[in-house]
Amino acid sequence: MTDDRCRGRRAGTRGEGAAAGPERDGPRSAEADPRSSKGAALANEDRENPFAGGVDRRRLLRASGGVGAAAALAGCSGDGRGGGEALPTVFAFNTGNRTVSVIDPERDEAVATAFLDTTASFPANQYSTGADGAYDVLWLNVAGGVRAFDQGTLAELAFVETGFGPNYPNVTPDGDHLLVASGGTTGLDPDPDDPEDHAIFRVDADRESDSFGEVTGEMRTGYVGPCDATLGPEGEYCFVADIADEAIRVVRVDPFETVARVDAGEPVTDGNVLPFMCTATFDGRYLLVENGEGTLGSDPAVPREGSESVWDISDPESPEEVAKVTRDDGLPGAPITSEVDPDSEAAYLLIPSEGVGVIDLETFAYETTIDVGGSAIAAAWGPDREKLYVPVQDANHVAVVEHASRSVVATVEAGAAPTGAAAGTVRPSGSAVGDVRATLASLGLPLGDMEATFCMDDHCYCG
Repeated sequence: MTDDRCRGRRAGTRGEGAAAGPERDGPRSAEADPRSSKGAALANEDRENPFAGGVDRRRLLRASGGVGAAAALAGCSGDGRGGGEALPTVFAFNTGNRTVSVIDPERDEAVATAFLDTTASFPANQYSTGADGAYDVLWLNVAGGVRAFDQGTLAELAFVETGFGPNYPNVTPDGDHLLVASGGTTGLDPDPDDPEDHAIFRVDADRESDSFGEVTGEMRTGYVGPCDATLGPEGEYCFVADIADEAIRVVRVDPFETVARVDAGEPVTDGNVLPFMCTATFDGRYLLVENGEGTLGSDPAVPREGSESVWDISDPESPEEVAKVTRDDGLPGAPITSEVDPDSEAAYLLIPSEGVGVIDLETFAYETTIDVGGSAIAAAWGPDREKLYVPVQDANHVAVVEHASRSVVATVEAGAAPTGAAAGTVRPSGSAVGDVRATLASLGLPLGDMEATFCMDDHCYCG
């Protein structure tokens, strides 16, 4: 019997009981190829091809042997697909060749590389990483929407079309809902002639539901640039940074509605605050917000300096800014996003070209900058949440940062330009055919279309 959930669904079809909202101008086509959507054009125009200087000879020689071995197996092994194994796992998404590196977090070793034919810069991972968790879906942000993949088979389960280039997803702690903020970026035109109507989506993320992968709520926001979505530990509230509106938005998940909007505060430059990414602490006490501190646009009138704000969200409907860390406090660069340790003791800031910055959440002091060997924009906790896995784009490795020592304790070789990461408790089963394609992709050979994911760093290759 064929499971309809594996056929994928688009945001154009609402599930029963979906929240009503204004419809987009014109119908969404169920037959439209999402790879040809306008979203691809909105991905970072300055992205760099990791193979522009030619294929690395060492990588070529190492991979060539793998092609022969994998090809021989492919002829006699069938499809090689299974349900995966119940093992702690970290996934690093290699944006340079659309492969995924599968990492064993107990040994901090890469155990496999699979050709995924897509990629992700900011996958949904905040609450789907725990060692005791059973959620086995990877939600990847791609230009035009989000894609769902099974952790055990790496088969695509659903595609949710949003129609926007940037999409920032997060799954509720119970795994029932996916929240997606769509449309926001620091490169937004500050004064467009015909401003877009941005949106926040709620999607059914429960695999046991008949409406898995369908949009159950759509909130049109106007041209405010919703630029990230993070959830409190109870999953009742979602916090969204509205970059163009200079505000922090509080969304109730069910019923799906905005319950508060708070001004983002005062800028530290002559420009605007520009709040664009945010992360709630696991204990629900604080919200970390990354600020651009400058002006919008691909060529900002005021260069963006960056800052990190800490908001008290113990009363979720009344956020209050309690601290702001700037260059004067030791911040070495503009943070892109952050992760918070499970005990809510420290915030780890992803600062491109600088490393991983650490803020003490007791004193709000900037503590240190951890050198990860290159430039990184995203990270994910391993399943035990004792180590942070940081894909380093320009070094083709994943740096493993131990929370206890605030230091890099291992590096794991990855594919080309690893960017996003997620963790889980299911490890993919092997596929000999998939291994052949992964090996060919690692050589820089073109396979299929280069679907884009949205990045916020000029040196990130995202499709």
